[in-house]
Amino acid sequence: MSEPGSSHIRFPRSGHILIPAEGRRAVAAGLSLHSSCRPAAVLAQRILYAGARVVGPRVVPGERARWTPPLPEEVWSGLLEEWTSHVGRVDSVAVYHRPQTGRVGLSALLLREGRGVGFVRVSNDVARVNHEARVVRALNRARPETFRVAELVAAEDVNGLGWMLSESVPNYPLGAVRRSRTREAVAAEISDVLSDALDRPADVPPHWTVAHGDLSPWNLRRRISGAVQVIDWEDAAYAPPGVDALYGALTAHVSLGTPLPVSAPAEAHAWVDDLLSGRIATQPDAAAEITRTRDVLRAIPVAR
Repeated sequence: MSEPGSSHIRFPRSGHILIPAEGRRAVAAGLSLHSSCRPAAVLAQRILYAGARVVGPRVVPGERARWTPPLPEEVWSGLLEEWTSHVGRVDSVAVYHRPQTGRVGLSALLLREGRGVGFVRVSNDVARVNHEARVVRALNRARPETFRVAELVAAEDVNGLGWMLSESVPNYPLGAVRRSRTREAVAAEISDVLSDALDRPADVPPHWTVAHGDLSPWNLRRRISGAVQVIDWEDAAYAPPGVDALYGALTAHVSLGTPLPVSAPAEAHAWVDDLLSGRIATQPDAAAEITRTRDVLRAIPVAR
């Protein structure tokens, strides 16, 4: 098991992903935590994944490090015991630390003999974790047609922490969705499926709909089978119509070079601009890219 102080590889250069440094399957599975978007980067990641499956840890670039959970040892041990009661024995973990300064916590891919048996998100923002768990439960009940969502296994609050455990998504590098038609179909179904799942705050205009809130290429993924996998539901909330389609098109353009819309609804345009402005403040390391994305947004004409 990945006990405190266990050996991991920091990948990629940002170092927020830590991959178990033992076992070909475990190393390869850990690589799947990195959401490459550009086609060349996805191809490179898949080549590295194949190399790790054959050769093992030595082909993976990155600093070798001793990983220690950012929690007291007794708390971490208690969490592992609870998770294994749901998914069975776990012998290693791959870890994703939040790179954004505005978000706290970690996610972990739970592995047994190099195969993912569960994916868990832990945060001291208990309300945010509970919100995401509620959204995922609603999606699991709805069985959407245009995309897939990992099945929720369990979610609890303990020691001032919130955690949610779901099934493991495929442990190979997923590609980003490029087609605007696919993205728009997913956005429309999200709005429809979640319309009754979230309480509407009193100050929310009646025409606003539920949006994913971060329907970017790193959260809208394509399986090898062709199925679309949508991840990271913690930002789901009521928003102006068209927000997911606009934000998805904008981030896909910046990341993948896909076409921009010829115009954008005024409310959605303003909402996305405010979102990006807030992220500049909370993610200083990524501020230049966020500013560029915001500049691209402002070049999109507002539909009147």
